[in-house]
Amino acid sequence: MNKDDKTDPKRQMGQSCEIEGVPGSARSSPGLSRSVQTQLGQRLRHFYESLSLGETPVPDRFIDIINRLEQMTAEKKPS
Repeated sequence: MNKDDKTDPKRQMGQSCEIEGVPGSARSSPGLSRSVQTQLGQRLRHFYESLSLGETPVPDRFIDIINRLEQMTAEKKPS
């Protein structure tokens, strides 16, 4: 295993990262190994914790997405 294999979740899984049930998918079972799931979970928890404590500002692109979604929702509401 080379250096890239340790950091690339696709390589750790030994297969592509296609979604189960999607046409063209190469597998029928979940593709992320337990270790990759654990690493993703830890990183997401750390990220959300830093956001909630105000240690990390919310990225501008997230704010833009939220604003667009709110605008779309408001436009779809019947008057």
